[in-house]
Amino acid sequence: MTNTIKAVRTALHLSQREFGERLGVSRDVISNIEYGRVQPKPLLNRHICETYGVREEYLSSGEGSMFAAEIRTIDLAEEAERIFRTLKPEFQEYALEQIRGLKALQDRQGKK
Repeated sequence: MTNTIKAVRTALHLSQREFGERLGVSRDVISNIEYGRVQPKPLLNRHICETYGVREEYLSSGEGSMFAAEIRTIDLAEEAERIFRTLKPEFQEYALEQIRGLKALQDRQGKK
C-alpha cells in the first residue's frame, strides 16, 4: 500500500507536506508511510479515498484505475487554479489567453 499512496500523491503533483496537510497529518507521517516504516491506519486510507477521490480497490491493491473519473477532473481544475494563483498578473493573462485558444480549437473540432 505504501507504493499506491506515493503513486496517488505524485499523480496529484503534491509534495508530502501538501498531501498530508489536506489529510490533517504531517509530512513525517506521509514520509514514514511511503518508506514503509509504518502502515497507514484504515481511517487514514478512507480519508485519502474521500479527500482525493481515490478508488479503495486501487489504494489497497493497486488494481484498476486510480481515480474516479469525475473526481480526477475536479482535481485537475484545483491544480490548475492553484498554479494560476501563483503566477504574476501578466502570466495569468497569457495563461488565460492560451486556455481560451484551446477552448476555441475544441469547439471548432466538435463542429466537424
